[in-house]
Amino acid sequence: MWKIFAVLYSLAFVFGLVFVGYLIASGALLGVSSVGWIMIYTSLFMALGTTIGLVGYAFNLNVPPLALWRPFSWLTGVWALLASYTSFTKFLSVAASSSGNDHITNVLWLSLALAIHCFSWLGVWRYGRRVSRQGAPAR
Repeated sequence: MWKIFAVLYSLAFVFGLVFVGYLIASGALLGVSSVGWIMIYTSLFMALGTTIGLVGYAFNLNVPPLALWRPFSWLTGVWALLASYTSFTKFLSVAASSSGNDHITNVLWLSLALAIHCFSWLGVWRYGRRVSRQGAPAR
């Protein structure tokens, strides 16, 4: 299961990277404030680190620097909570203005987003815990 999730998360990261690159190249993000750019680049950095951690955990790899992964797993946890909060507030704002079958679709998208945040954090946390137990490699 972790291998499939890591591959799908990696593909989603690559798609998101290409999409953001396209938006930057086409000039669609010209009106974004500096806080928006900070959020975009922080999201890309966290997604890249999470992708590397998930692939490392799923395929049993040791990705250096090994001491990075335990603190990064906690940082990923905080980021996942922030992303989950953002998804939930977007869900509430959309649910307040929609009606009928739109609620079911919104609940499904919210559930998918929360599951992705949870499993991505869990994979990086497990990877950080496994790497920290192994200790430093012998020279």
